[in-house]
Amino acid sequence: MLTLGLLPGPTEVKLHHINHYLAPIVDVLLEFWHGFDLPVSSKHPTGKRIRLAVICCSNDIPAARKLCGHISALVGCHRCYKRAERNGDNKRPNFGGFDNIGEWFRERSVDEHRRNAEGWLSCISNEERKQHVSDTHVRWSEMLRLPYFNPIRHPIVDPMHCLFLGITRWIVKRLWIENRKLTKSDLELIEKRAKRIKIPADLGRVPDNIATGDGFSAFTADQWRSFIMIYATPILWDLLDESDRKILANFVRACFLLVSRIIDRNSLNEAHSRLLTVAKLIEEHYGSEYITPNIHLSLHLTECCHDYGPLYSFWCFSFERMNGILGEFLRLINFFLRPYY
Repeated sequence: MLTLGLLPGPTEVKLHHINHYLAPIVDVLLEFWHGFDLPVSSKHPTGKRIRLAVICCSNDIPAARKLCGHISALVGCHRCYKRAERNGDNKRPNFGGFDNIGEWFRERSVDEHRRNAEGWLSCISNEERKQHVSDTHVRWSEMLRLPYFNPIRHPIVDPMHCLFLGITRWIVKRLWIENRKLTKSDLELIEKRAKRIKIPADLGRVPDNIATGDGFSAFTADQWRSFIMIYATPILWDLLDESDRKILANFVRACFLLVSRIIDRNSLNEAHSRLLTVAKLIEEHYGSEYITPNIHLSLHLTECCHDYGPLYSFWCFSFERMNGILGEFLRLINFFLRPYY
């Protein structure tokens, strides 16, 4: 893994200001796209010309949208024409409504996105830019200087954030715990059952804090993955009603299909069908306000698999581990240098 740079803190870079940091990287990428001549070597006595291109942007959703010039996931999808809705008195945006899926589940136009991004550059005031973003949902990104860059398909839907940190946690904590489908005594029982399940060490383990606090305290993405794919069905099944069992069964089946190291088109089609069924079941039994951006974006996961292969080839687990290593490294540097400043 090659780390080209780290965005400075102490706070996150806002909106289009990330372009100031992208510009020099894009300059280098443009040079490599047109071709770069390596010096003469024993293997290549006449030199060698190489080219390099970006083929994928693997981020969580806020970072992917900022990188590629899209606006918040709470407004609309960056891959299709679905827009968020606000139903009744509930002000929380949601992506419910699947009766007209044929109308909006279509890939967005790259040409239209580029035109709108260039239109943002043409705005002469901040107010004009705000209005342009409100109308088009697009900002300029330096990545668009790359002639081959596809702002619709290059930013993948990361399975780690979407399936495990997103949907799994949402189903367990918001649907079942907050709606008291699982009580405190149920959580204590679930923790006892989990401790009795023995699995190979390389599959990871669920920690002993299922019943701590509000439930499933401080679970990592890897722990959510282990829980939903290994533990959830045997230890939750008799505690759930029929509708929640259907949600669990369809979601677990979709996860098993998608995380396979070898996957075919039939498996992708079934996984998509299962995820769509999960979304419809949640909407039917809990309401459209529970259809989050992650639940909608999961419907685009199979498209990402068609472009990049199995989830293992593009999910963010390795990058999150690198983030942890870098964070610990910087923390130690700060700890040892602080006495000298």
